[in-house]
Amino acid sequence: MRRVLAVACAAASLSACAFPTRNPATLHAIRSEAAALMATHPVKPPNDWANVPEKQWPAAIASLKPEHVTVYRWGVDIVVKPSFDGGWGYQIARNRKDLPNPQGCYSKVYGGVFWYGPC
Repeated sequence: MRRVLAVACAAASLSACAFPTRNPATLHAIRSEAAALMATHPVKPPNDWANVPEKQWPAAIASLKPEHVTVYRWGVDIVVKPSFDGGWGYQIARNRKDLPNPQGCYSKVYGGVFWYGPC
């Protein structure tokens, strides 16, 4: 019985996490679509961000089934699993050094596309 409970707990904790796609074609499309969103959703004062309505999500980004997509001055944040501690998702920065979280929070999944999770 303890073994069954341990396996059930392990499965529940894994299902709480999110994992990035590793498909190069999808990641390339995400990077391109993020660049287009930065061009079409300029960040204007007084805000430091522009929320992208779900109806305006490009195909590859929408295929990730994100909770929300936001354009910031530094780049695009695609949150796929929100959490009180930051959640999981993709960030595509105009410049790598401008990513807002500590470096240890990221893994590079494709040129210019970074996966993040709670740090």
